[in-house]
Amino acid sequence: MEMSPYYVLLAKLEEEISFQRKVINTFLFAQQRSSHEITLKTIDILRRLAQSFRLIALVLDEVETISDKYMKEQALLMSSESLSLTSLLLPALENVSPIFLESLTLYDEPILDRIEAVAEFIENSLQESESLSTEELAQTVEDIMKTLEYHIRLGERSLGKIV
Repeated sequence: MEMSPYYVLLAKLEEEISFQRKVINTFLFAQQRSSHEITLKTIDILRRLAQSFRLIALVLDEVETISDKYMKEQALLMSSESLSLTSLLLPALENVSPIFLESLTLYDEPILDRIEAVAEFIENSLQESESLSTEELAQTVEDIMKTLEYHIRLGERSLGKIV
């Protein structure tokens, strides 16, 4: 049985959601003392979150081509869930991150607000059964990813870990 590349994207997004939940449990519910090792691990987590944004952008970019309404709905729900988890996770990582995540902006708006706005927009469109044009959403998520990646590189340089 041949799997569509879109189903592979969704399976990967589901893995990322599971990863995000585990990290949230670690950073929200466990006391983390800042150390060089934890800071490096945080950078790895931030990199993975940036890759999650890339995956979400790919999913959103392709969602309009899917004819199966259930599959389209699942793709949007998973995208929204991943964005929501990320908006919880980023502030939790800030204590041990070399990046001031709360000060990141995109389109003259805090990046966390932009992430939450995209997730909310997706959820509202699903509740109202609206037809959703995802091209702009995909671009916004791509811009979030680029902003985060740029600041990760700056954080790595500040630690002397140039990749």
